[in-house]
Amino acid sequence: MKVHVKHTLKTDVATAFKLATDQKHQESIYAQLGGTDVKIKREGRAPNVKLNISRREPANPPAAIRKLVPAVNTVEHTEKWEADGDGHLANIVVEIKGVPVKISGTKSIQPEKKASVIEWNFDVTCGIPLLGGLIASFAGSEIEAKLEREFRILTTMI
Repeated sequence: MKVHVKHTLKTDVATAFKLATDQKHQESIYAQLGGTDVKIKREGRAPNVKLNISRREPANPPAAIRKLVPAVNTVEHTEKWEADGDGHLANIVVEIKGVPVKISGTKSIQPEKKASVIEWNFDVTCGIPLLGGLIASFAGSEIEAKLEREFRILTTMI
């Protein structure tokens, strides 16, 4: 499943990048997203920043995949940021412990007029026969919902 979410933040690229990579801002965002046991490790300096983020998150999978997707999951992801023209680009890899999906993608922050565009692109796959598409679709829809909530949180932090 392909996931694509794009939003405009009414702030400059430097401020948007700080919101996306500053440890305190990220801790606040993930706490508001409903995660527990949030742990964030930040390495490097702008524009080359690496974030390792782990947390426990609730899920409400459809009945058909409840045996494969627990109600609470440990989620870990890595964001490797670098300069990209006048903006920034992160390569992201997400692992949901015990859930048979592969999630990878990018997050970019680019200038647009007097604002910044944040764009996420993910590929979500599952190799399990018959149920794989349902699992990937569920994970993809969960990602989309979280990205929408993350954007709403970011707008309150500007």
